[in-house]
Amino acid sequence: MGNIDKMNFLNKYTFNKSLKVELIDVHDVDKGTLPESWNEVFENDELSLKIKYLLQLWENTVGNDLRNTIAYLNRHLRDIELMRLGERYFILYSIESSKTSELLFYVGGNPLEKNFKNQEELFNDWAKIPETLKNFYESLHDGFYYFPSRSMGLDAVENVTYLGEDDWEIVEEMEQPLEIQLESSYGFFSNGMGRYVVVDANDCDNDKATLWSASSLPKYDLKFWNVVDEWIVIGFN
Repeated sequence: MGNIDKMNFLNKYTFNKSLKVELIDVHDVDKGTLPESWNEVFENDELSLKIKYLLQLWENTVGNDLRNTIAYLNRHLRDIELMRLGERYFILYSIESSKTSELLFYVGGNPLEKNFKNQEELFNDWAKIPETLKNFYESLHDGFYYFPSRSMGLDAVENVTYLGEDDWEIVEEMEQPLEIQLESSYGFFSNGMGRYVVVDANDCDNDKATLWSASSLPKYDLKFWNVVDEWIVIGFN
């Protein structure tokens, strides 16, 4: 896909016609706007070195948790670019699908731009969130997801689903007691079709998570990173 085609494609999915995607040089960004680790990635002249440095960041942050995701990126990541949308910065990933060979555009948000403005509950519970998950958001990316749908990945903080603010009809259909507290539960991963990988901030030791859906019974006692790792790779294909 040529650069013009890519820009036209990306700009179809900004969700705001007044915003345009820009691909920029790291030297044109004010110091302190990006994490120093991002600066180190994009100060390399060669694409291969940029990718090497970025994937090393992934290894350092979630190497034990997203092994399959990182392995896929090692084989199929074709380009990374620094992207600006409005006042926000992202790393744009161009990932080749192993099944169709088409390029899939994922973005990882700037961890310095986490937005808790409409996430008061999550902000108050943030200290309880598992360290590995917090570390992803604070060291690597504020979410990582397929750009056109804003799904099939870890949501940006501002888009994390707070289960306590909705009335879930599925709860009324359950014959067994609910095993999570909706008031302390957050869907960090969305598949874009109403299914979430949920962390209950009050019961999340040992990577404990729940697969939550508006239309089917929850599945409890799953391993958060195992499910997320599998689903991200499914999205890549």
